[in-house]
Amino acid sequence: MLKDENLRFIELVEELKINGKIADYVQLASSLGTNKAGISDIKSGRKKISIELIRRMKLSYPEVNIEWVIMGVGDKFCTQSSQIDIQKSPTQNVDISELFKQFAPILEQKDNKLLKQAEEIGELKARIKELEQRLGKTAGDANIGGTANAG
Repeated sequence: MLKDENLRFIELVEELKINGKIADYVQLASSLGTNKAGISDIKSGRKKISIELIRRMKLSYPEVNIEWVIMGVGDKFCTQSSQIDIQKSPTQNVDISELFKQFAPILEQKDNKLLKQAEEIGELKARIKELEQRLGKTAGDANIGGTANAG
């Protein structure tokens, strides 16, 4: 007989507790963005585990095999070599220096583009000022003393 995904989820949670990955349902609920009552509802069968909760489980515990939770296929945990490379959730600690290393070339390219645009803006402002001065001289040279005959 196949177990349903709720039972597999709770079985997995118990193994995470045994392995020291989580201390209790409160910690699990916090890392999954839910509350202890939500976990209890899943455990009792009052509520089915949601795709969103499974997604958060994978983000918080990348070693978890979500295919096993959903379908009962494979092992509970992924091997190190078969783990999916996923983005860290905003609640996980991220090494900022590693992010900067990844984005440094892009940031440098953007900085260079901004500097070039700033120089171009400066040149355009100077050109506008020059044209305004020329226009002012030309307008000042115009003869406005006479009146025009309109016929």
